[in-house]
Amino acid sequence: MNKEEVTKELSAISAEFGYYPYGFFNILHNSDNPNLDFDEQNKGWEFVKNEDWHNLDLSNYLLWSISDNGDLLWWNGSQTVALNPRGSEFISVPVNPKQFIRLVGMGKIGNIFPSQLWEENA
Repeated sequence: MNKEEVTKELSAISAEFGYYPYGFFNILHNSDNPNLDFDEQNKGWEFVKNEDWHNLDLSNYLLWSISDNGDLLWWNGSQTVALNPRGSEFISVPVNPKQFIRLVGMGKIGNIFPSQLWEENA
C-alpha cells in the first residue's frame, strides 16, 4: 500500500467527517501530536501485524485510524481491517476507509464498536 493513496483517502474522510468521526475514530494525519501522526503511529503499531492472535497477512496494510477504545483500522487499497487487540478480535470489510466510516455510522458495521455510534446517528 502506498502512503500517498492512504493520505488522499484520509483527506476525503476529514473533509466529510473531520479528524474525529462520531467522536470515536481518530483519523491519523500529519500532526505535531505523535498520538495522531500517521507516520509515528504506523511505526509504533507495526508489531501488531505479526502477532499470533490473528492469522491475517497485514504486510501491505497501513494504519489509518485508532478508535477511543484502541481499535486499530488498517487499509491495503481494497480491504479495511479493524483489529481489537484487547479482545483479540477483528473484522475485515472490502471497502475503503471513507465507506467504512459511513457504514459504521449507518450501523452496518458494528460487532467490535459500541452501538451508540450508529444509534446516535440514526
